[in-house]
Amino acid sequence: MAGRDAAVIEFLVPYYGSPEYLHQTIASVRALEDTDWRLTIVEDAFPDGPAVESTVLALGDDRIRYLRNEQNLGNNANTYRCIELARGDWFAMPGADDLVNPNYGRAVADLIRRHPNAAMVQPAVEVIDEDGQPHFPLPDKIKRLTRPGHDEVVLKGDTGAASLLRSNWLYTPASCYRREHLQKVHYRADIDAAHDLAFIVDVLMAGGEIAVGTEVAFRYRRHGTSHSSAFARSGRRFEQERKYFEDIQIELAALGWKTAERAARRRLLSRLNALSQLPGAALARDGGAAKAMLRHGVR
Repeated sequence: MAGRDAAVIEFLVPYYGSPEYLHQTIASVRALEDTDWRLTIVEDAFPDGPAVESTVLALGDDRIRYLRNEQNLGNNANTYRCIELARGDWFAMPGADDLVNPNYGRAVADLIRRHPNAAMVQPAVEVIDEDGQPHFPLPDKIKRLTRPGHDEVVLKGDTGAASLLRSNWLYTPASCYRREHLQKVHYRADIDAAHDLAFIVDVLMAGGEIAVGTEVAFRYRRHGTSHSSAFARSGRRFEQERKYFEDIQIELAALGWKTAERAARRRLLSRLNALSQLPGAALARDGGAAKAMLRHGVR
């Protein structure tokens, strides 16, 4: 961090989707106060990519660069590519439809000053809808209910991992990461639905700490056409979550983290989420999705 009131943050945005939302994300980064920033868009072979690249480069801002994957990697692998590309001491990976508030850099810098050993810090988040209006659907009500208290939180070790494996109440796109910790996290294939939970649990398993603040500095966009929403409706999300929870149980048991291992085995909120999607799958007469949801929810 540079100075008491300034932040130095590298932003890497994994991109595939709405150019309009992407430009809103870029504009929010450019509006940051007291922050020395660099921004890299990592486009995952979006069909209209060359046109999007042209509009981004037309901004004429040399703090922004645009990279394009030669082939589509998928959400999970493209996120890990962003981690590999990071060069700054601290970096963030907002979604290509999220918004950072002008105070984001200051909020992050304050958290790092208070928690100098943190591997990851996250300011508080406001959830918005497709039109940028405040939004508070059920998933976010659950996140608020399962967050341990309303004050600043520090997660570490067995109990920290258990808290997130019971219910991932964090908003990882809002987080800022210490590069030396995140680049040690290994890539886990075939778990798009759980990749954000996976790499933060890996950070905790490697001895890192996570500090979560109370100052709102980020707007997380939740809408029905998002990747996570569509993936949940397909049922594949729960197959991948099940794979992750089964794999991580073995690793947690080897560490002797009994509380976290038990939380992964029970995966209570993940099961409830799967069962809550069943009526929609039934109405859509999607037998494959319904079967995946039921299997995850009751077995």
